[in-house]
Amino acid sequence: MSALRHIVYREWITRVRRKAFILGTLAVPLLVMGSMAIGWWLEQGDNQKSRVLVVDVAGMVSQWDERFESWVPICPDCFPDRASLTYRFAAEGMEDEAFIASDFDVMVVFDDAILQHHKAMYYYEQTPGFDLQAHLKTDLSMALERFKVKETQDLDFTTYQRLKTQVSLVGQDIVTRDGHAVGRSLVGFVFSLFLFVQILVYGMHVMRGVIEEKINRIVEVVISVVKPSVLMTGKVIGIGLVGLTQFIVLSVLVWIITLVGGMWLEHADVLKSSADALVGLDLESWIAGQAELNFLLDVNWPLMIASTAMFYVAGFALYAASFAAIGAAVEQESDAQYFLIPAMAPLVASYFLAVVAIENPEGPLAVIASFVPFTAPVVMLIRIPLGVAWWEVVLSWLGVAVTAWLLLRMAGRIYRVGILMHGKRPSWVELIKWFRHAD
Repeated sequence: MSALRHIVYREWITRVRRKAFILGTLAVPLLVMGSMAIGWWLEQGDNQKSRVLVVDVAGMVSQWDERFESWVPICPDCFPDRASLTYRFAAEGMEDEAFIASDFDVMVVFDDAILQHHKAMYYYEQTPGFDLQAHLKTDLSMALERFKVKETQDLDFTTYQRLKTQVSLVGQDIVTRDGHAVGRSLVGFVFSLFLFVQILVYGMHVMRGVIEEKINRIVEVVISVVKPSVLMTGKVIGIGLVGLTQFIVLSVLVWIITLVGGMWLEHADVLKSSADALVGLDLESWIAGQAELNFLLDVNWPLMIASTAMFYVAGFALYAASFAAIGAAVEQESDAQYFLIPAMAPLVASYFLAVVAIENPEGPLAVIASFVPFTAPVVMLIRIPLGVAWWEVVLSWLGVAVTAWLLLRMAGRIYRVGILMHGKRPSWVELIKWFRHAD
């Protein structure tokens, strides 16, 4: 037991002390914060006034006004005043040099062809933002609709506007009256994707570590002191703890960032009520008032974090056993590709099943996959935010844990023989022989 503890500690401490591990762990929340800051900065940049010149060659959306001696929109309501957007109209376009020298940011050309293909050319010196493009599409589409209705003698625009309908769907469970199931399943998918990446990355660490020790003949010295099965188990546990440590650190960092960031936003009075722009809100109240985000308050975050940690431990042991056996059977990483495909196939399949489960998390495919040991760690995390019964979670985890224990024993037999084999890449038949005849 003392030897196992020393092996676990060595595998764990040598990796968590590396600069790559520390920088990689810290980079995740920093990247998230940076993305949010860039988004906020871009949003502030989009608030700058943009001037758009609409060149109405065919006279569909503008007309000459003698009083102002300029072209004005036929439908002023189609081009509402915005803090970030101003329209000007003309019957002729500008030359390239003149447009670049002007204070216009975008020039849109309207001609007769737009009635057939519904596409308008627009020119710019700097690429317009997504918000500006969305406003242009909305305003110009409404103006074009107004022109089409005007050309239709038996229909006026007021009637057309009253008849025009855009349907949006809001789902709700008929039993629980829950309308946030899709949002919470997306939260589960984020956790399952993280678990998928952690198992894959640190599973490869196990394989590379075994191959490196085998090439350097270090393992021959180590197994003179400890049993090969103890060495393999210690390596799997130690490297698995590295991934678990990273997950715990990231969870704490995200919690601190959320807490401190929320306090800063509240102190800076950035969060406002949609009903009254003068009323400041705390972060939780602001999220509750956002239709796109309020499902986050329905997620049991401690349960999600604990479940992810539990399924990572069992799931990693399950797949790392295969990676360790593969590392012991080959002498270089290029040879391992022959065995990696069948070993990784269930893990990759679980990712695709998770993608499908987002659309129907309570469907038969998702339910069955959440109990199959090789896919359960990834798929069950999507169902947990929806309120899965506790016994289902426990049963799923036990299935993964028992399968991992069996695979560790099976992999230990291959590891015991393969770790001392050199000069030849074994076939699948030879691996089976190693497993059957290992003492």
